[in-house]
Amino acid sequence: MRYVEELLEDETMLRKVFESDLVVAIDSSHSLIQTTIRETPKSSITFEEFASPWWHWDTCPYVLARRAAGTESHPGIKQSYVTSSEMWTRRYLIPYFGKYKLHDISVDMINTFWQVLKDKHGLAPKTINNIRSVFIIMMKEAVSKGLIERNPVEMTISRTVDKKKQELLTDEECARLFDIERIKNLWNDRIVYYVYSFVAGLTGLRAGELLALTINEVYPNKIVVKRSYNESYGMTTTKTSEERVVPITDEIYRYLYVAWQSHPNDENDFIFSFDGKKPMNEGRARAAFYKAMEKIGISEAERKRRGITFHSWRHKFTTDCVKSNMHPEKIMALTGHKSAEMFLRYTDLDAEKDLAQQIKEIQDEKSRRIVKMSG
Repeated sequence: MRYVEELLEDETMLRKVFESDLVVAIDSSHSLIQTTIRETPKSSITFEEFASPWWHWDTCPYVLARRAAGTESHPGIKQSYVTSSEMWTRRYLIPYFGKYKLHDISVDMINTFWQVLKDKHGLAPKTINNIRSVFIIMMKEAVSKGLIERNPVEMTISRTVDKKKQELLTDEECARLFDIERIKNLWNDRIVYYVYSFVAGLTGLRAGELLALTINEVYPNKIVVKRSYNESYGMTTTKTSEERVVPITDEIYRYLYVAWQSHPNDENDFIFSFDGKKPMNEGRARAAFYKAMEKIGISEAERKRRGITFHSWRHKFTTDCVKSNMHPEKIMALTGHKSAEMFLRYTDLDAEKDLAQQIKEIQDEKSRRIVKMSG
């Protein structure tokens, strides 16, 4: 009894006893009995043991809880996010931390890991931050389950992400790209590819939102954006899970209607399709856009140097709205951005080209006032 009392008061000795899978118990006659512990103490679980059940869509407790907390129109978690998280966990987190016990994973160890992701795997800061977010979630759950006392990942610093400067298509380049007389030559006579890019540049809709459009969601004066389409996950909500309305002109409506009529259809069919029954392949539509750019003189090397992708249409739309002095909140209502920070990432203004005239007018007016007051 004295031995047990002393043991309970000595934390270091107690830890040694339990980590050796040995516990001392006392029976009714006060004689010492030694019993082997069959169950591994929670504190000694390795990261691989902890992480293996994670990010399975139908079995992971965290994923199931998030799914249960959401609704059909506002899901608690998206399958695309779960798939990416599982990939990052299996490819990077488990190989690096798998053999370590959870309580042995330190801040210094994690900071070294960030550098490994950059130097050895060549990952961009944004991707490293995404992996960090996943790691934070997992270790936060470990804290809530009492497996560790604190979350060391939260004590590390996220990577700084530089905004990539893009050189968007000019209005003159767009005019050549959408020359209606050259559809056959530039777009291989595929009106759906032509309209797909044309509408993207004039509405700011995401690629998946365009693919999900049916004729029932397009009106002579507006588009009701309800869903998004991805070949891997099918039909989902929009990125923010919010519906929105984007006003359009009669001309844009006519283009959409022509694209819909270019394939066999009924009143419920998709607009950007070749059979009306399912959306067209996004990769082929993107390739058609790149090929059309080559035909107007923008080579693949030039396109990559300028950072132009199909998503650049969304950047151009946002930038054009800013140049027109539209209030940022109104632009965000059109584009579906949920934060000003994200909105600003989609604005590509050039101080010399886009702001020179306006700032010169302000400077001239201010100068005249100063001269007048000083006189």
